[in-house]
Amino acid sequence: MKFQVKNLWAIFIVIQILFGTGTGLLLLSATKINTEIVSVSTDEITLDDVSIEHLRDVLSDYYTEKIENGEIKIEIDGIPFSVPYQDIDVNVDLDKTIENIKSRMPENGFEMLFSEAVVYDVTPVFTYNSGKLIRRCEELLSHYKTEPVKEKYEIENGTLTLIPGIPGLSIDYVKLEQELKNLIFVPAEPYRINLKDSPVIIKTMPEPIYKETFNTLVSKSNVEFDPNLSEKAAECKDSINNVIIDNSQEFRLDDILDFSRFSGDMEKDLLNRIATVVYQAALPMDGIKVLNRRPAQRAVSYAEPGLEAVIEGEGANLIFRNETGKPLLLLSEIIADRFNVFFASTGEITTGTLTVEKRDFVPPSVITVVNNSLPPNVTRVISEGVPGYTAYVTRTINGKTEEISRDKYQPVSRTVETGAKPVSLDSK
Repeated sequence: MKFQVKNLWAIFIVIQILFGTGTGLLLLSATKINTEIVSVSTDEITLDDVSIEHLRDVLSDYYTEKIENGEIKIEIDGIPFSVPYQDIDVNVDLDKTIENIKSRMPENGFEMLFSEAVVYDVTPVFTYNSGKLIRRCEELLSHYKTEPVKEKYEIENGTLTLIPGIPGLSIDYVKLEQELKNLIFVPAEPYRINLKDSPVIIKTMPEPIYKETFNTLVSKSNVEFDPNLSEKAAECKDSINNVIIDNSQEFRLDDILDFSRFSGDMEKDLLNRIATVVYQAALPMDGIKVLNRRPAQRAVSYAEPGLEAVIEGEGANLIFRNETGKPLLLLSEIIADRFNVFFASTGEITTGTLTVEKRDFVPPSVITVVNNSLPPNVTRVISEGVPGYTAYVTRTINGKTEEISRDKYQPVSRTVETGAKPVSLDSK
């Protein structure tokens, strides 16, 4: 019986404790607290024991000073920059900020009991001018933007080399704006942008140009040019380099060189020489079908008869079709006033040898010029002249010979001078 009485008293005491604690907590929850802010901070200011009535004045003064002197700090590869708040029209909405602070305050004695151990951080509600922020970012970063550089092949001293592409750089201004927005009114280190590795820097790889690897130099040719035209020749080299002629595709010289930009006899002569060297490099390959090529009226000094291509007269061009079964890559280089042209491919292409034979000669006509300073019946040769002929061009591949072209060249007249003939008098 004594043991049961002791247990009853223990239970009674526990019930009294629980009842008293519950009653106290209930009274605390029903008790309104005063209007002082307890343990609430916003930005760098702690609003302890600040009454609601004075809260607007405190925040207004604080954020006015903050907007006048605050700035977003940025470092681009270690170089510091700043964006003042005033430059992007930062403005704090005090009403909404105060509402957020009130929502974090304890509403009764029960919440007050636990709020003393917790500091609530309230970020101010603010606006800014997005357009101005992005414009400032563009001013800082636009010159770092680069276009991707495509891969390309180069010829150096007759060696074929593939130069890999270089990625371009662009800026994700949407992401950058969000990152910088998060720094407004937040004490933080500068936002650092590493151009080599940053989430706001986008690297764009160039699209691949070549479906297959060009690893074989198939044919080549070269021609000398006037050293006074080195700059013009370099422009032509840049235009010619890395032109791809797929199988069954036509090559047109006017697609890569603007004929109208060659003015004067010297530049037109350069154009003819380049057309010639491209023609001579293409012609030995088995499967090259020439569709448009114009020979000179008379033999030229820089090519054998039948192996030149000139851009003279209406419709003049150099056009051929690639029927080799493989793509061709056109390349060029300039060494010591010599324009070199190469054709590369993705594999071996059969080539042949070219032969030029002159036949069907036509004697030159004779032009006689009377020179009164010469004695009568005396003749002097001024120029011997050159007979005309037809140049037969053949290509031999694996022992099989085919005729490529027949080009007629006009004779150059023979010029002579003669003295005046004496006047004959008839006697009666």
